[in-house]
Amino acid sequence: GETKKARRSSMVRRRYGKRGAARPLTGFSCRRLARALPVLALALVHFALACSASSRPPVGTYEKVGAEDETWRSPFVGFLYHAFGWTAFLSWSCSFYPQIWENYRTWSVEGISFDFVSFNFIKHSSYGAYNVVLYFSKAVQSQYEEHYKTKTIPVALNDVGFSIHAVLMVMVQICQLCTHERGQQRITFTATMILAVAVLFILINLCIALSGKRIFGLTSWLGFITAMNHLQLAMTFIKYSPQAYYNWKRKSTEGWSVWGIVLDLAGGVCNLFQILILCWNASDITPLTGDAGKLGLSIETLFFDIIFIFQHYVLYSKRKRGSSYKFLED
Repeated sequence: GETKKARRSSMVRRRYGKRGAARPLTGFSCRRLARALPVLALALVHFALACSASSRPPVGTYEKVGAEDETWRSPFVGFLYHAFGWTAFLSWSCSFYPQIWENYRTWSVEGISFDFVSFNFIKHSSYGAYNVVLYFSKAVQSQYEEHYKTKTIPVALNDVGFSIHAVLMVMVQICQLCTHERGQQRITFTATMILAVAVLFILINLCIALSGKRIFGLTSWLGFITAMNHLQLAMTFIKYSPQAYYNWKRKSTEGWSVWGIVLDLAGGVCNLFQILILCWNASDITPLTGDAGKLGLSIETLFFDIIFIFQHYVLYSKRKRGSSYKFLED
């Protein structure tokens, strides 16, 4: 027992220095990450510009704000809708903190993929643009209502709150990438190209929306936020892949907090139930077809979170790592 404890202490000292302190930053420093920051800054600009659409003059006399004024079959159904929504908000919002704390505790970001954080920023800023505009803009709500022939707006206040909080938390993680020990970590060339394509996609659609043209057959700003919703769905799939691959490559989940994934999984389940309740209450599947991003987000979250939990507790569990050490000693 003492030998095993001493070996672990030695490993920690070699990796983080005495008492877990970070080694001095290498010559890599922030230079490589700084090359990708303009891409992330452009994504933040598009988020701010998209939010400005919510201040456009309303069309007609449409007064509904998001799904808050929905007529419910019973007070209990309304309670369930909001309960699942705010539980998803709390679970997803809290899912950021275990990894942020893990990075701070070890003063190291070696356990988290830089590509994952970069994709996460594009994903959440795009999803935030969709939620904020569709929730607050009466003009876009009218366009949505006319196009999908429905009175049900699929975005709730908890969706807006989560998106804004998520963008802020990813920015905190980016700051940690700049200041904490990172080993050989960097944003890969492939990820940089994907980020560049994503930002180009954003800018093209933003220019089309500003010109008043139709996007994907949808009127100006409705078309723009729909494009952003599809982009966040694609980025959700792309962002999880580097972390899953990085865990497999290291044959370890050390330095990566599984509790964030457990909370993420809980949020995905609650989000799925919320949108299903909305469809059942209105006897209308438009929230599924008109907000495919929200449904797709829940499905993709469940799929990858199950993979991550399997990696942590089965493939690369502490028990298996201990068995490997014992085999090497023998």
